[in-house]
Amino acid sequence: MHNLFNFLRTSLVAIFCALLLALNSTFIIAEEAQTSTQTPQQLEFKELAKQVLAVMDQWARSWAQLEPQGYVSSYSPDYVGKGFPSHFSWAANRQQRLQKQKRIQLSLTNVSLRSSKQGHFTVTFTQNYKSDTYQDITEKQLDFKLIDGQWYITAEKTLAVK
Repeated sequence: MHNLFNFLRTSLVAIFCALLLALNSTFIIAEEAQTSTQTPQQLEFKELAKQVLAVMDQWARSWAQLEPQGYVSSYSPDYVGKGFPSHFSWAANRQQRLQKQKRIQLSLTNVSLRSSKQGHFTVTFTQNYKSDTYQDITEKQLDFKLIDGQWYITAEKTLAVK
């Protein structure tokens, strides 16, 4: 009886793995087929969106890893944060604030991208932020602009606090 149970269990696991592989292969084929029917504009949007999301990922990682240089460099050189007279004073303040933290946990969910004109993207998302001294969940918006071949954050807005 024990051997029969082991045989059935092993067989079910093998069948389950085969199904997963088959489903995954089907998904990859379907995705490739969908890509070939996309218009050049859709393919370009997809490629530019990947670039924007890579910058956003670098921004979030730098922030969470307390790396002020990577965080600040995600913003355009002329970005001025709310309440600051210049990019330099904003950047100095951000560096100082990051250096005071011991840890930051950051997660971004419900990410949505749109492009209103060439060289511009708006990304909205839910941000879950926790540090040693503060935590919140907010709906945010980052505006990105392509400047000299590089994507930068040009505006940042908090849309809602949850």
